[in-house]
Amino acid sequence: MRIELTVTEAVELARAAGGLPPFVRTVTGEDDGVHVTLDLRRVPDAPSALRVAARLVPVVRATLRLESFVAGTAVVAVEANAAGLPAHKLLGVAQGPLQAALRSRGLPPDALHVLPDARVAVDVQALAEAAAGDRLPAVRLTDVAYTEGTVHAEAEL
Repeated sequence: MRIELTVTEAVELARAAGGLPPFVRTVTGEDDGVHVTLDLRRVPDAPSALRVAARLVPVVRATLRLESFVAGTAVVAVEANAAGLPAHKLLGVAQGPLQAALRSRGLPPDALHVLPDARVAVDVQALAEAAAGDRLPAVRLTDVAYTEGTVHAEAEL
């Protein structure tokens, strides 16, 4: 089965399901990247390093690019800046708040891991299974790609 969603459609679904964390301001897709604007002041229970950063530079703009998808896990390259400074080098301090956001929505927090070189591994299969719960039949994602603002997924029931 083929599933295609624009970033706009995916964001609307996430909003309708209450799946966007409060610190996500905007999400748009174009070309080969997904552009996200974050308000660090709205991160609940932020670690002290993130709270200090939020006072200095409250808004972070990031571009996410899908590097690979293997065995249900996507590796995403992150380029982020805050007031023109490269914020992606501090991505490690975001792992805790991102995992807490997953946990607060009943999703497995260990489905997200910050990797070296400003990359993030996301277990898309685990997140899809947790989000579907018992309401939908089991789906196995076999491929995920992103082009020109659209997510393309191949799945098997």
